[in-house]
Amino acid sequence: MAVDTIRVLLERAFPDGEVSVVDRTGGGDHFLVTVASAAFDGVSLVEQHRMVNRALAEPLADGTIHELRIQTKGTA
Repeated sequence: MAVDTIRVLLERAFPDGEVSVVDRTGGGDHFLVTVASAAFDGVSLVEQHRMVNRALAEPLADGTIHELRIQTKGTA
């Protein structure tokens, strides 16, 4: 369930993006997200990760996501 919710939030934030969400431990609270989007073109890696964190602010705040690993890349 959490994987689908996270995927939807990321797809809304990055509608042109390719999004992958993996439950790393099977426990439903440790995730690896990968997002490739033109929104990241020319943006520093730190800011790219901030953009993903903003998109996932609610599940991060409510504890749905305990640990998050982020991989991002632009399309250029």
